[in-house]
Amino acid sequence: MNVEDDEQGAGRKRGARRRWAIGAGAVVAAAAVAIGVAAARSGSPNIAAPHACHTAAHGTAPAGAPAKDGRTPAGSAPVADFDGDGHPDLAMGALGDVENASAGGSIAVAYGSGDGTALARCQYLTQNDAAIPGKADYEAYFGTDVVARDLDGDGYTDLATAVFDDEPSVIIVWGSPDGLKSGVRVPGAGSSHVSWTLDQALEEHLVAGDFDGDGHADLVFGLGSGKGLLKGPFTRSGTPAGTGPVTAPRRPAPGIGTANYSGLVAGDLDGDGADELIAFHHDEPLGTAKSEERWPVSYFRARNGGLAQPDDIDLPDAAAGAVGDVNGDGLADLVLSPRRGKVSHSSVTVVYGSEAGPTKGKRPVTIDRDTPGVPGAEPQDKDAAFVSLDTGDVNGDGYADVVAGSPRSKEYAKTGPEQVLLLLGGPNGPTGEGAQVVDAGDIGGRKSARATFGMSVRLTDMDGDHRADLTVAAPGDDKVRSSAWVLPGTGHGLATDGVTRLYGDTFEHTGKLRLYMGGGGIAR
Repeated sequence: MNVEDDEQGAGRKRGARRRWAIGAGAVVAAAAVAIGVAAARSGSPNIAAPHACHTAAHGTAPAGAPAKDGRTPAGSAPVADFDGDGHPDLAMGALGDVENASAGGSIAVAYGSGDGTALARCQYLTQNDAAIPGKADYEAYFGTDVVARDLDGDGYTDLATAVFDDEPSVIIVWGSPDGLKSGVRVPGAGSSHVSWTLDQALEEHLVAGDFDGDGHADLVFGLGSGKGLLKGPFTRSGTPAGTGPVTAPRRPAPGIGTANYSGLVAGDLDGDGADELIAFHHDEPLGTAKSEERWPVSYFRARNGGLAQPDDIDLPDAAAGAVGDVNGDGLADLVLSPRRGKVSHSSVTVVYGSEAGPTKGKRPVTIDRDTPGVPGAEPQDKDAAFVSLDTGDVNGDGYADVVAGSPRSKEYAKTGPEQVLLLLGGPNGPTGEGAQVVDAGDIGGRKSARATFGMSVRLTDMDGDHRADLTVAAPGDDKVRSSAWVLPGTGHGLATDGVTRLYGDTFEHTGKLRLYMGGGGIAR
């Protein structure tokens, strides 16, 4: 790779997951984005039906009765059920190659069976399918920021994703009794306009929530856009019920010239029945020490039919976040992977929700490897950093627990332990008591390999026992096959027996394509 090629590809490398997907030797030459086709092509009216999964099992599932509590902690994302059979389903964005399109992107869908972590059927979605709008194109990254919500109110979960085939846009794939069957492009979706963000046209992010509190799922796609809020319900043509403005985040400090736009999170942190929006950016001036890199976090709440930043909420610098009620007070809390200063990159900060908003109630708490009860020593290098977070009730006690993935995902990161940390919630929030660390070697994978284990994590109850099970993705690279594992939740935490492992060829039968499964996130 020469310097000119690297500079030409830099724009495509800005977003955290997209930067990883084209690293490690993949093509990064200048994009030659073809004019997209807005309507679905002629051919079969439906997406190819789900097929039998090729998976592997690790150990025997632990026996146990359903949790007695059965409460769903505040802030938990709705369970995805694309075929409406009552069994939760999974969808993972895969930002790698597809037939005829390098980095065209795909989505790997696994339908739950209700039998532990076993899966009933699998499905592979790309823009090569006649029922999905556009066509698979070079670096289109179909499958970026996948989200799962019932967007048209018919009772079946739908799947939405960002795509970059013509210009940044959103595609919705509709759920049905037969699963995901057909897709539409959302017409007229906005795009970001943030003066201090680097090349926002190639850094667009998508998130779902109920931002106006009307009971219908909405989408946000476009900071600084007059129609960045896409309000549900959506029609079958993809048209939202309305749109609203999302103000551009304020420049967090005079010294920040430009910054990467790295993600969105949504959740109701003040208990008013409407979700708020949290946006993450990253400022890395040339020559700056890692401890002084800036990771500004912006907070938005409903205002004037859209979303805007209040003046009195100041969140700590962080690289990623998730929302869930970790202390059982009925209000969702914001869980962050903190950055800047002396804070450990292998720590988790909880900013507690309150009726006045985050930072206005109980004082934030940071848990790291030095906290009593948390296993393992503090890593001695900055490449061991948490980049993915989720919340859910793993042990069934009614409190949201936290999982944090540390995949060593940067292109030149040192090889070392790649792990997922579980922190248990409780009446005082996470304290370190009962914490657990899992790496790929514990569940039949490679231990300490550069497979990016923990790039994406998701907690959802796959078997109906009122305990959240962990899905963790290891998208791999050009030399290591991608994999994902589903670990059972138990009354004592995560089990390392009864684990289901999925491979790239679980979905794409030839096994020849670099799927980078989970590189675009796990839908929530």
